[in-house]
Amino acid sequence: MNAPDELPEQRAESSVRVSRPRAIVLHLTLVLFAMALLVKTARVQLVDSDQWVERAQRQHMTNVVLPAPRGVIADDAGIPIAVSREQVQLTISPNLIRPDRADRSDRDTLARELRALGVSRDVIRRALDTTRRYVSVRQLVLPSQVQTLMSLQGVKGEWTMQRILTGSPALEELVGRLNSEGEALSGLELSLDTLLEGTQGTRRAVRDRRGRRWDSPAGSIVDSRPGHTVRLTINRQLQEIVERELMASLQRTGASGGDLVVLDPNDGAILALAGARDGRIASSVTPLTEPYQPGSVLKPMFVAHLLANGRTTANTRINTENGVWVTPLRRLTDEHKEPSMTVFDVVRWSSNIGTVKLVSEHMSRDEVYGLLRDYGFGVFTGVPYPSEARGQLADPRGWTEYSVGSMAIGYEISVTPVQLAIAYAALANGGELLEPALVREIRAPDSSLMFRHARRVVRRVATEQSTAVVRDMLKAVVDSGTGRAAGLAAFEVGGKSGTAIRAGTARSGGREYDATFAGMFPMSDPQLVVVARLIRPTTAIFGGVVAGPMVRAVLSGAMAARNAALDRSVLQRVARDIPMTRESLAVQGAATATPRLQQQTSDVLVSALDSAFDAPAPRDIEPTAGRVIVTLPHAAEPVVSAVSGTRVVPSVRGLSVREAVRTLSAAGFRVKLTRGVAGRTSPAAGSVVRVGAVVLLEDDSI
Repeated sequence: MNAPDELPEQRAESSVRVSRPRAIVLHLTLVLFAMALLVKTARVQLVDSDQWVERAQRQHMTNVVLPAPRGVIADDAGIPIAVSREQVQLTISPNLIRPDRADRSDRDTLARELRALGVSRDVIRRALDTTRRYVSVRQLVLPSQVQTLMSLQGVKGEWTMQRILTGSPALEELVGRLNSEGEALSGLELSLDTLLEGTQGTRRAVRDRRGRRWDSPAGSIVDSRPGHTVRLTINRQLQEIVERELMASLQRTGASGGDLVVLDPNDGAILALAGARDGRIASSVTPLTEPYQPGSVLKPMFVAHLLANGRTTANTRINTENGVWVTPLRRLTDEHKEPSMTVFDVVRWSSNIGTVKLVSEHMSRDEVYGLLRDYGFGVFTGVPYPSEARGQLADPRGWTEYSVGSMAIGYEISVTPVQLAIAYAALANGGELLEPALVREIRAPDSSLMFRHARRVVRRVATEQSTAVVRDMLKAVVDSGTGRAAGLAAFEVGGKSGTAIRAGTARSGGREYDATFAGMFPMSDPQLVVVARLIRPTTAIFGGVVAGPMVRAVLSGAMAARNAALDRSVLQRVARDIPMTRESLAVQGAATATPRLQQQTSDVLVSALDSAFDAPAPRDIEPTAGRVIVTLPHAAEPVVSAVSGTRVVPSVRGLSVREAVRTLSAAGFRVKLTRGVAGRTSPAAGSVVRVGAVVLLEDDSI
């Protein structure tokens, strides 16, 4: 008999019954998953917490680099030549500037501000094109000019330090250049890079989900540190005079180029230097980088050496062969032809024959080599210029039979104009070869003194007695010899001319010349050494004729300038008698009338002084008239040295331009107006700045 069928309830219960092994596996899986979560949570919270915190900070926080201002390069008076200024380059995301349909203020503001910055219409049109994702504004602007723009969504700015040069063309070449990344490429910027570059700072900023950066009060800030301040020995007024006279001389003589150097023979400071090529200021400092054969300007150094060693005297007579001397080795000629000359006249008339005989008979090749090396030829001068040339002075073992005579008259050797100026400074100061200087002082960002130039004697190259005799010869060169075009009527000038055939042109038949004149002023107490060189002059070839007037013009300009590194008391003491003229008597009467009249006739005095400079130098007849005392115009303005202290730049916001200038001047600063936000200064208010430094005052009305 069959079992009865199961009830429906019994069938349902059996269908939902779960397998026990499966249940155990499922529960174990859940338990293991929970334990894994707990372990992972513990690891994240306890073990790897620092790592995850750092990752979160990288996502939400960002480091903003604060560029460091590069150190200031200033002239001898402390006026900046190269300064760093913070500027901004804008990038715009037009697709993020989506104003409400009823409000176009953002787009209108963007267009208005870009027009105010002088941005081209094409860039503005692309910046308003919402289909674009990225538009870059190439020009750099001041941060104060883009505050409104930076508040708009979709406008970002990249801060950078821009180097601004304020010097003359040749001075800018001396200072050098930076690339777009702020890296030094040339000049003093390169050689002094480790001192000038500052230390970058950082700022922690919050970044939102759109990538925008916001300053965070909790973010740490490490301020940037500016570079050192470098003050040069360059006198700006002399520099401008040198560049102007150099360009004028190129036009006057038809020369293809030239160089000018002005140096202080008492401490070795280079006060001005410039080079020109092909009718414009050279792209490098050619007085330091381009050596050449100097010619007869080397003759006085040999004479000073022979005088110091007692091998000749100023009155020793030499057979000069009536101006033509033919030997088995060479043929020498003199422009001034005499059967014989004293050593004094050999220098005054620049006799090649007399010089070659004098040196060849009394000096060996090793002695000649040693003398030229002692004067600094063939070696670097030591000035901090990266591409300086040392010239060429060959080892005497490779000299020919006539090399001694060639070097005595300035051939088979190449020197730079700066080396030549240093050598003549030794003749001017009594025989001491000085270390030249381009840097007057270096100061740290806190104004503490790191370096100051001091007079440093490298070696003695001649005696005081021998150089005194040579200076008399150089004075005769200008008074009555080959350098009369360099003379001044009121003061004694000395120097030596040199005319040398350019290397490689003698054998080709188309001779080209370098014309040089090295002068010193005033002769009784030299304060300036000036070396002038012209390349391929066409109107004349002789150094005294074409380069001498360059020296004369520089000295005249230095005398008329206010701050040209000249001691006026010395000049008044050493001024010599000049012939009385109707004009000079009128000036003398005006100068002795009344103090009030003196002030009213300062322009007349300047003109009279210039006329005295332009008068021809005395030749054979000394003036017999009385002494003319002319009050020198414009006493030198006192330059406050940095060692006297520093002061805080006062705030002048809200003041008128006149009141702001008065306030800054009263604080001891020089003020220069520039375009920008009214009342803002550079350095900023509150900065500690050296007394006498220039403060840029911005004015929106300029």
